Amino acid sequence: MHFTGTYDRNLDAKGRLALPPAFKKQLEGVSLRVLPAPEKEVDALYVFTEDTFTAWLDSVFEDKGGFQPTNPAHRKVKEALNGAATTLETDSAARISLPEEHRAKAHLDREVTIVGNGDRLVVWDRATHEARQAEIEDVLADFFG
Repeated sequence: MHFTGTYDRNLDAKGRLALPPAFKKQLEGVSLRVLPAPEKEVDALYVFTEDTFTAWLDSVFEDKGGFQPTNPAHRKVKEALNGAATTLETDSAARISLPEEHRAKAHLDREVTIVGNGDRLVVWDRATHEARQAEIEDVLADFFG
């Protein structure tokens, strides 16, 4: 699966997120893995399918020569990422219930923006996402000259 697009949504009182129609069919009956973004500068949630989560987790160790089970730091990082990931299913209304502790860590309240980022969806607080857009535009301008 390859996710693209930007979608504004509102969480309901129970922390449920209605997935955009563009993703409903792709994610119907698919187990999802949700975790807070591990990067310090990213206050967001990552939403992966089961397969893309496994591939992403493997990719975390690529520049370190691959996961080395005898390396204590590798084991701790892998355990932390697996431990932070929550398995979710979509309900009949194509919603996912974002765990309260994940919402708190990513500073998600009611208004959110979902960004398709290839192998994952990234769920941002809407105000945070909007504030990042100017920075992103500068990065794009520098990147493409």
